[in-house]
Amino acid sequence: MGLFGGWGSGKTAAGLGECWRNTCYSPGLPGILASPSYPMQRRTLLKQLVKLLPGARRWPRGPDGAPSRVKRHLGPLVREWRSDDKVLTLDVGDPKSPTSRGGTDWHFGSCERPTTLEGSEFAWGLLDEPRLVSEHGWEVFNSRIRDPRAKVLRKSVTGVPAMGWMDEQFNRGVPGRAYVRASSDDNPYLPPSYVTQLNLTGRRAQAFRHGFFVHLEGTVYDEYQPLKQGDDAGSVIDIQPNPMWPTFLFIDFGRKRPYAGLMQQVPFGAHPMVPPSGADVVMDEVVAVDMREPIHAERTAAMCRRWGAQVLDVWCDPAGTTPNSQTGLPSMQVYEHALRGVLVGGMRYCTSPIERYKPNRVDAVSGRLMGSDGARRLLVRKALTEPDRANYGDGVAGIHRALLGLTYPKNRPHDPRPSKDGVNDHPCDALEYLVVGLYGVVEPPDIMAINSAASGGSGRVSHGGESYAEW
Repeated sequence: MGLFGGWGSGKTAAGLGECWRNTCYSPGLPGILASPSYPMQRRTLLKQLVKLLPGARRWPRGPDGAPSRVKRHLGPLVREWRSDDKVLTLDVGDPKSPTSRGGTDWHFGSCERPTTLEGSEFAWGLLDEPRLVSEHGWEVFNSRIRDPRAKVLRKSVTGVPAMGWMDEQFNRGVPGRAYVRASSDDNPYLPPSYVTQLNLTGRRAQAFRHGFFVHLEGTVYDEYQPLKQGDDAGSVIDIQPNPMWPTFLFIDFGRKRPYAGLMQQVPFGAHPMVPPSGADVVMDEVVAVDMREPIHAERTAAMCRRWGAQVLDVWCDPAGTTPNSQTGLPSMQVYEHALRGVLVGGMRYCTSPIERYKPNRVDAVSGRLMGSDGARRLLVRKALTEPDRANYGDGVAGIHRALLGLTYPKNRPHDPRPSKDGVNDHPCDALEYLVVGLYGVVEPPDIMAINSAASGGSGRVSHGGESYAEW
């Protein structure tokens, strides 16, 4: 059973309610609570579970996880929390079942690490935030709900709906699958300003606010608006690079058509278009047409020297770790050698399957082009939109034309991956690696942070990409 809805519609709380119902229906039989990753699980499932457990104060950490202290932190219904195994034991069920110690075990797993879901059989399961989970992660989760002692095997899925495997499993009449839709507007417990401050429009509003499966057709990045729209200043900014601003490179390796872009983090006050939280501006680029990687790498380094930029890190295609047919060397090694003297950090790439999953990368860039609070935190320098920079010939695009031209496949509205019919994907791929590497995947805005009246704060939206220690 799926509960699909917008941000703040109460999906996670409802999913945990299903876990309680399953525990009472099958006391003593274990269940699995799965999330896209463990850090996200701390921010979603565990945070909500502390609110639901009677007498709970906070989730135990470190030595606080000792049995003698668990009840003090999580309340009287909790018997034990084994942090190494990530198993929560509740005082529910026959004292002699399922083992001599009794109780009911809730196992916590990560679809980023499918092995954490394997090795056990469960009577029921909850998968939270499935939009960020690959089809393989879903398959592993689905296969573990098979405890033969269970009268009924129950699976609950809660999150924002997305095309791909979620659409195929729940939206096309597959036997044994059903879902309920929930809108952010229908949750009476949200702060009054939450929904209005989301400021979502178009496809993103239909999915992230109203909980609809959105057919993906047409332009991928329709949030990229080079021209002003009413009071909106648009996505293009007339600005010059500054060697004092933090600088990053983003690179997509591609045989004789690699791409490199230079991005700077522009602080508030440097330009009227920059929001209070600052903005990332694509300042310059090196677009290759039938160019070998060593030459492209040298021209990328020359671009950095021309602006006096010291590059903090390079975010790039993970495929660059493998030897290139042109040189016999890994592409990352070729660029790292060429960038000596301008690169003060390292060659970075995303290792998490969640971050490398294409639909998640697209959502991350869309969220920077137009945030949930209406702010544009990803802009393009005006010079890159001029005709001589936007069209490089031979079907090769720069960042401006790539953002405008990347589309979803025609007549395949269920496919969440952009079309590969053209070459426009190289600059966008590179940009996606950078955005996900710096800020992570798109997550719901924090309710207290976005509602200044409730929090007493500034009302600033909280975004992904923060560093959280895993437990």
